[in-house]
Amino acid sequence: MDPALEGDPMPTFLVERYWPGVDLAILRDALVRLDAEAESMTADGTRIEHVASILMPVDQVVFSLIEAADESLVRQLNDRLDLPADRIAWAIAIVPERDTDTSGPGRSRIDGVDRRPG
Repeated sequence: MDPALEGDPMPTFLVERYWPGVDLAILRDALVRLDAEAESMTADGTRIEHVASILMPVDQVVFSLIEAADESLVRQLNDRLDLPADRIAWAIAIVPERDTDTSGPGRSRIDGVDRRPG
């Protein structure tokens, strides 16, 4: 079985979208469709996941983090929905891990996760 289907960590890609006219309502609608298509592709045997997106309304730019085995799958996901994808680049996600102990002050640790494609 493909390791990507077994739940092993996958590479992360940053999708840069120059998107004139985008606002929060448009982006929310697009992300609902993006998540649904990613779930459909995963159900069909190609694991891919939308991790997060950031809207910069003044710049008319959206950045999305997508986990997938390779860049071509990220492009395929965006093409299926006709979403702008001006640049797709392999990225290292740096995610804070929060201390779940609520008895003391919150602590976090930053981890850079290097999951190279291929």
